[in-house]
Amino acid sequence: MKSVLFHYPILNVGGAEKSSMRMIHALCDRGWDVTLVLTTGGGAMEPEVDPRVKLVRLRPRALGLRFAKARGLGGKLLTLPDLMGYGAMRLIGALRMLPFRFRRYDAAAVLLMGTPSDFVRKTVRARTRAIWIRNDLSGADPTGRVARVLRNAASRIDHFICVSEVSRKSLVQVVPEAEGKDVVVYNILDAAKMRSQAELEPAPFNQGPEGAVTILSVCRLNDRAKALLRMARVCAALKGKGHRFHWYIAGEGSDRAGLEAEIDALGIGDCMTLLGSLKNPFPAYRAADIVAMLSNYEGLCGVVNEARVLEKPIIATRVSGIDEQLTDGVNGLVVEQDEEAIVAGLSQLITDKALCEKLAMGGYPVALLDDIKKLDRLESLFLGNRSQHE
Repeated sequence: MKSVLFHYPILNVGGAEKSSMRMIHALCDRGWDVTLVLTTGGGAMEPEVDPRVKLVRLRPRALGLRFAKARGLGGKLLTLPDLMGYGAMRLIGALRMLPFRFRRYDAAAVLLMGTPSDFVRKTVRARTRAIWIRNDLSGADPTGRVARVLRNAASRIDHFICVSEVSRKSLVQVVPEAEGKDVVVYNILDAAKMRSQAELEPAPFNQGPEGAVTILSVCRLNDRAKALLRMARVCAALKGKGHRFHWYIAGEGSDRAGLEAEIDALGIGDCMTLLGSLKNPFPAYRAADIVAMLSNYEGLCGVVNEARVLEKPIIATRVSGIDEQLTDGVNGLVVEQDEEAIVAGLSQLITDKALCEKLAMGGYPVALLDDIKKLDRLESLFLGNRSQHE
């Protein structure tokens, strides 16, 4: 049986996690023996792991954060048990790594580019080793830390699997050692499942009064990546223009409190609502009139994929990979990374129903929808037959 091991830090809910789970499910369907090794257990998305997958948690749960955040000698002393627990988790993790020195796999891959790759490169015995590149490094790696990690790993990595052409180009620009090992494989979508999930349950919000437009954003609540505070200011500007709308944001993250404070400060609580994390976001897509993806940077945005599969009009900021997904004015509205441009674009969609209908029916690139071709390519890479696809 063909075997592959994937390594991931912790399985919380996000775009990278969802696309990884779809790929793993598809590989299981193709008869692969899949092992998923998590550095730390306890992530919110663990229950969604395919039951056919061998799931290994090196460290059973996350500890050490309370000690790291504590201030002053008193705070450190109070959280000393947390530090000791972290040490115990590290020891357990080291012991749980040992059996992998004696197991063989056709392939082993790190699914998140910033994750240390020592386990896959030095511990796991595999014919082929890979690292997934999910973002444009020029935007996602301002300190250069990830680039340094990738440069150090390059000599013992066979493939850098990039989710978009832009992420591939950004990789080679900052990690020249990756050239010749770089390949683009778009994320698995499973469009049929998305459409079926959209019908499984009611939308997580009620439709507004007649004539009011429903806007939906689905994102991790991280301001640096997703521009949350700018999103709130855009909402305030739209309200100031007298538009009738309600904006729902689905997702969780470390900057939720900051976004809530901004919503209160701007007085937009009557037209912007945080839904929290949705296990199944597709009924929300189904009920939305407009999807807004307003990130500062992306790799190849999963929200754009999901909105277009469900034939929703979408407005997107100009991020890496967006030109591989949308043609401005044909199947989406692409605006610059500028607050006024975003306000103008959303105002246009709110008031122009004919434009929304045109964008909704604008189609989607075949290369992004063809999961069979993507899986064929992945299998070929894992089994060492890259030349077939070049």
